[in-house]
Amino acid sequence: MLIGFRVITSGVVLGAILLSGCSNSAKPDEAQQEKSPVMNENPNSNTGEIQNAELIKKGVGDVIQSIKGLESELSTEADSEKIQELGKEISSNWDSIEKQVEDEYPDWYERIEKNLYPLIGESGNPDKDLENMKRLSEATKKDLQLFLKEVN
Repeated sequence: MLIGFRVITSGVVLGAILLSGCSNSAKPDEAQQEKSPVMNENPNSNTGEIQNAELIKKGVGDVIQSIKGLESELSTEADSEKIQELGKEISSNWDSIEKQVEDEYPDWYERIEKNLYPLIGESGNPDKDLENMKRLSEATKKDLQLFLKEVN
C-alpha cells in the first residue's frame, strides 16, 4: 500500500512539473500568434512582390550586362580564358535570381534557359564555337529584354 502511494505521489509531482513547463512555454507562442496577424494586416501586402520584381529586374540587368561583355569579347580577339570567365559571371548573375524567376515566371524561365544554359556551357568548352555563342547570346539577350518588359 505504501509503495502504491509513493508511485501515485511521484506521478502527480512529475505530472505537475511537466504541466507547469508546458504552460510557461505556451504563453510566448500565444503572444507571438496574437502579434503575427496584426503584422500581416499590412495595407501594402504586395510589398514583397514589388521587392521581388525589383530584385529580378536588377538580376536580369546584370545578366544582360554580362552577356554584352561576352559579345564584345566574341567580336574582338576572342580570348578563351576571358570568354570562360564571362560565362561564369553570366552563370553567377543568373543563379542569384534563378529560383525567383522559376517560381514566379515558369514559362519565361524555360524560355530563357533554352539558350542561356547552352551559352554558358559553350563558354566553358575548350574548343568554343564562336558563331554558335554569338547566336545564343543574341537570343538569350532578346529573351531577357522581353522578360524585363513582362516584369515591369
